[in-house]
Amino acid sequence: MTSRLYVSKTISRKGELKKSGMKEKMIVLMVAGLLFCWVLAYTQNTDEGNGLPLADTLYTEISANDSLLTADSVKIDSVFYSADTLHYSEVTEKILLSGNASIKYHSSNIKSDTIAIDISGKQAFAKGESMMKDGTQLILGENVFYDLDTQWGLLSQGASKFDKGYYYGDEIRKIAKRAFDIDNGIFTTCDALHPHFYIGTKKLRVYHNDKVVGKPIIFYVNHFPVMAFPFGTFTIKRGRQSGILVPSPGWDEVRGKYLENIAYYYAYKNYADATLAFDYFEKTGWELSLHSQYIKRYIFNGNFDAILQKRISGPQHYTYEWNIKSKHHHDFGNNTTFDANLNFVSSSVVWEASTDPTERLAEKITSSMAYKKPFLSSMLNIRANYNHDLLGDDKQYVIDGDTLKMHVEKKDITLPYISYSLPSKPFYELFLTEDDEIPEDAWWKSFSYSYNFKAAQGGYTQHPDATFGEIIWNNFEDDDGITFINKHNAGIKHSGSVKYSYKMKGWLNLTQSVSGNEAWFDRDKNDKQWVRGSDYSANTSSSFSLYGLRKLTTPYLAAVRHIATPTLNFYYQPDFSDNEKYYSFEGIGLKYSGKQRRIGFSLDNKWQLKLRKTATLDERKINDFFTIRSGISYDFESEGNGFSNISHSLDLNPKKITFGMFEINTSPSGSIDQETYELKFKDWNHKKWDYAVSNWTANITSKLVISDDADFVDYFPLPENRFESSGFMTEDTLSVEDEQIITTIKELDDLNRESKNWSISFTHTYKTNKAQYDINDYSSDIRTSASVKLTKNWSVSYDNYINLQEHRMISHSFTITRNLHCWQVYFKYTKQEDYWNYRFQLFNIKLPDALKFRTSDHKR
Repeated sequence: MTSRLYVSKTISRKGELKKSGMKEKMIVLMVAGLLFCWVLAYTQNTDEGNGLPLADTLYTEISANDSLLTADSVKIDSVFYSADTLHYSEVTEKILLSGNASIKYHSSNIKSDTIAIDISGKQAFAKGESMMKDGTQLILGENVFYDLDTQWGLLSQGASKFDKGYYYGDEIRKIAKRAFDIDNGIFTTCDALHPHFYIGTKKLRVYHNDKVVGKPIIFYVNHFPVMAFPFGTFTIKRGRQSGILVPSPGWDEVRGKYLENIAYYYAYKNYADATLAFDYFEKTGWELSLHSQYIKRYIFNGNFDAILQKRISGPQHYTYEWNIKSKHHHDFGNNTTFDANLNFVSSSVVWEASTDPTERLAEKITSSMAYKKPFLSSMLNIRANYNHDLLGDDKQYVIDGDTLKMHVEKKDITLPYISYSLPSKPFYELFLTEDDEIPEDAWWKSFSYSYNFKAAQGGYTQHPDATFGEIIWNNFEDDDGITFINKHNAGIKHSGSVKYSYKMKGWLNLTQSVSGNEAWFDRDKNDKQWVRGSDYSANTSSSFSLYGLRKLTTPYLAAVRHIATPTLNFYYQPDFSDNEKYYSFEGIGLKYSGKQRRIGFSLDNKWQLKLRKTATLDERKINDFFTIRSGISYDFESEGNGFSNISHSLDLNPKKITFGMFEINTSPSGSIDQETYELKFKDWNHKKWDYAVSNWTANITSKLVISDDADFVDYFPLPENRFESSGFMTEDTLSVEDEQIITTIKELDDLNRESKNWSISFTHTYKTNKAQYDINDYSSDIRTSASVKLTKNWSVSYDNYINLQEHRMISHSFTITRNLHCWQVYFKYTKQEDYWNYRFQLFNIKLPDALKFRTSDHKR
C-alpha cells in the first residue's frame, strides 16, 4: 500500500528564495511546460500565451537527503500531479513520476506509466502507454518526448481522435506551432479495434483546425487496397467551410456519360450559405443550379433555389427550362410578420428527371406573399397569390379575324388582397369604460356588432405570350366580345352586422341580426366604370338543446350522451336582382337574387361517448362520435312548391381504436337529399334507392396499421478501439461494488437488447354518389406502406398506390438499407406508370458528403 505524506514549506514573499525553493519553482514550470506546450499544442483550440500563476505556498517539502518520497499527490493552486512514487534528484536536477503518473490542469490532463522531467535540459519524457487530453481532444501513444526550448515533440505509436474520425501513425512529430507529421498514418471513421476501412498514406501532415495532406493516398477495405491516388487533402476545420465539392461521375442509358455536382460551397459566417453547382449530361444537355439558405435568429430565415437547364431533345433542337423557388419569413416584432413562398417555372418539363414524385406529377404550382400586422384590436392582412395550371388545355380563339389554336396554361393572380376583420364585439364597449359596472339585468348588453373589409385586384390570363401588363392588369377579349383571354377586376367590399342574442328562461336561445354589404367595382359587366352596389338582409332564429344520458356497465363503455338541438329561423332579403350586372371575384361580390322570405327548420343529433378507464388507458371522451343533421325550409316567394328538399348529413368519428399491435381509424361521412313532394313511404325499394332520394354521397376513409417491436440482440459485439472502450479516458466515479456484472445470457439480453419498430399500414378511400352508383361507377384507391427491420442491419420499406376501380397500380417504390458498421448502403427503386428510376448510394455515416459513391438511372 502506498502511503501519503503532506508537508508544507512557505516561500518568502520578499524574494528571499532558497536554492531548493528555486528548484521547486523550476519543477512547477517544467510540469506546466510539458502539459501546455505539448498537449495544448496538439489540440485544435489553443489559448496563446497562457502561463501558470505562481503560488505563495508550495505544499511539498523536498530536501537533499529526502530524494525518494511516497507522497502521491501534490497540489499547486489548480495544478494537480500524482503518482505511486515521486523521485527528485537535486544533483541531476531531474524529477521522476513513476506508476500511474498523472498531471492535470483545468480541462487538460496527461497520464502515463512514467513521466521524467530534465530541469536543466528543459526536456520531458513519458514512457509506456500515455494519454493526453484537453477538452474533447484525445491523444494516445507509447512514448512521448518534448523539448521545451525548441518546442519539438515526438510520439510513438500515436493515435488521435477528432470530431468524426480517428488518426493512427507509427510516429507523430510536432514540426511547427500548429503542424504535425505522421509516418505511416491512417485515417478512419470506424470505431472498431480493427477498422473495416481506412485511408492509408506513407506521409501525412496535419494542420490543426485547418486540413490534412497525405501522399500517396490508398483506400483500404478489410486491409485490402481498392483504389489509390498520388496525393489527397481534406479539411478538418470545425463547422461550415467554403470550398469546392467533390463531383459525381456516372453513366445511364438516357443521359449517357455525366458529371454531376461540379460545385462550389460558400459559407457566410453563421448566417447563410450557398451552393453553386453545374451538371453536365452527354446526351441531354446541362443544368446550372443555385441553392442557398439564410437565417438570423428571432428575425428572419429562408432559402432561395434556382435552376436553369438546357434540354437537348434532338439534333439541332433544344429548349431552355428554368425554375425559381424561394421561402422567406420575417418577424418584425409585436406579432407583425411577413411570409413569402414563391415558385415559378417555365414548364413542368424542368422536373422530368426529378426523383421527387410530388414535383414530377405536379399539376399546379402556387406562389404567395403575406403581411400581417395588429390593427385596432384585430389583424390587418395583406397578401398576394399566383397560381399556374401546368396541365393546360387546347383552346381556339378568333383574334383580328384569324382563328388561332393554342395550348393554354391558365395563370391566376391576385395582387393585392387586403382584409381586415373586426370580430363580434358588444356595443356597450363603445360608450362604457373599464371602470363602469354593467347591471346583470341590462337588456342592452346583449347587442353586438361586427365589421369586415376586403380590397382586391385579381384575374387571370390564358395567353401563352402574355406581357407583364396583361398578367397584372390589362383585359383582352376574343372577337366575339364574350370570351376573355385576359381578365382582371378590382374592388372594395364593406360588410357589417348588428346582432341581438338572448337566452330566455335559461334554455331558449333567441337571436336577431341585420347584415349589409357595400361594394365598389372598377367596372360592371356593361363596362361602366367605377360603380357601386349594396345588399342587406335580416335573420331571426331560436333554438334549444335536449340532453339524454345513459350510464352503462360494459367493460369499455361507461356512458352515452345524446344531444338533440332543434332550430327554427326566418330569413328576409329584398329584391337585389339588379346586382347581377356586377362581377364577383376574390370574395368581393353582392347578392343578386330576387326577394326572399324563407323559414327553415333543422335538427341536430349528436352522440357522445365516455370510455371506461382500463389498465393501460385513462378515461377518455369522444365528442361527436356520431352526428346527423337534417333540415328543410319553406320559401314564401316561390311560385311553385314552397318546400325545399330535405337534406341530411351524417358523420361518424370513432377516433383511433388500438388493440394490441392493431390500430384502426375510420371516418365515414355522407349526405342524402330527399324530394319532399315525392316521398313514398309504402313503396320504398332499398335496391333502387327510390325513397324520394334525389341525390346522395358517400365518403369513407379507413386506415389499418399493424405494428410491433422487433428485438435484436448483439451477442457478439464488435471490439472497439481504445478511444471508445477504455475507461482510461473517463473519470473514475464508479466503485467496484456499483458495477454491473453479467453472469447469464438473459442479463446480456437485457443489457444489449434494442427495440426497432416494424409496421404495415393500409389506407383505403372510397367515394361515390347516386348518379355514379346507378352506372356502377365509384372512386376507390388503396395505399400500402410497409417498413420492416429484417435484422439488426437490414431494413426494407415498400409503398404503393393502387386504383381499385380501374384495377391499375399508379405507383410503387421500395427501399433497401444495409448498415455496414460505419457505412450504409441505400437503394431505392420507383415506378410510376411508364416512368421508373433507381438510386444506389454507398456512403460513410459520419462523413456522408465527403465519402460517398452513388449511381442512378431513369427512363420515361
